[in-house]
Amino acid sequence: MTTEPAGPGGASVACRCCGSARVTLRGTRHSQFLARDFDFWHCAACDFMFVEPFSGYAIYNEAYYRGRGPDPFVDYESEYRDYRATDRMLEFDDLWRVATGFIADNTPEGPVEWLDFGCGAGGLLKYLADRREFRSGGNARPLRLTGHDVGTYADRLRRDDGFRILGPDELASEPGGSYDVISLVEVVEHLEFPDPVFSLAARLLKPGGLLLVTTGNVASLVPRLKGLDYGYIMPEVHVGYFTPRALRIIYARHGLRPVRFRYDGAVRFKVVKTLRTAGRQRLARLAMRLPFVVRAIDGLFGTSRMPCATKPR
Repeated sequence: MTTEPAGPGGASVACRCCGSARVTLRGTRHSQFLARDFDFWHCAACDFMFVEPFSGYAIYNEAYYRGRGPDPFVDYESEYRDYRATDRMLEFDDLWRVATGFIADNTPEGPVEWLDFGCGAGGLLKYLADRREFRSGGNARPLRLTGHDVGTYADRLRRDDGFRILGPDELASEPGGSYDVISLVEVVEHLEFPDPVFSLAARLLKPGGLLLVTTGNVASLVPRLKGLDYGYIMPEVHVGYFTPRALRIIYARHGLRPVRFRYDGAVRFKVVKTLRTAGRQRLARLAMRLPFVVRAIDGLFGTSRMPCATKPR
């Protein structure tokens, strides 16, 4: 006789990613922000860790966008106003390098259709709009940009900045194989049920296209040592936690093939954004001019071990 795992009130718990009942309770953490406890469950079937209960999407309000929510490092307004003046330039340069190199090798002709899923304050969209095109084999390939998100910043990007921003229903109606690149930059950890988003992305991606995913790696050394005290663990907003194995499993489920990249600027950005004083940020930038320092940090946090994906031809 087997017994299904039970959550609060005796309700059965199933994995929010694959639906399996092979889940075990890893621990509980109290939230000062919401004054409640959150349980962390791990799925043996797909290596995904998720939070119960889900706190809801209403938490992403104006206070959250200004860093007065559970994540103090959020600053949508500065990014919306001028992304160039923020440290996200380190990350954007890195993602541009990775994506353009891959696309040049795998989809070498015609315009590049790029969907930024969860475009937030629009920093990446504005960065790409300023680039306008990239060179492939001596040819200039124009960028055609689409964003997806909801909320006030999505409205501003659509109304005031002229971007093509699609809501959920509009995006679901897009034809299959529409995009060469789909970026999910620090998005998937916020999703109550991530599998439908990966399914949609796989459908919308062109053969040979790139699914550009960034998210924390909870299988790396520092998270393993710190456990639920790891700073990335924010159960109010980070409701799902991935490992390289978890990403490979979900990619396979949707016919995608994992592909890994060596990150540099993205590693630097993750360090700088968590330092609260200008002096510490300055020291970190100086130290990370040395490539071996960046590689050491990358090894501790496993940024480059998290695979992206491509859609086989």
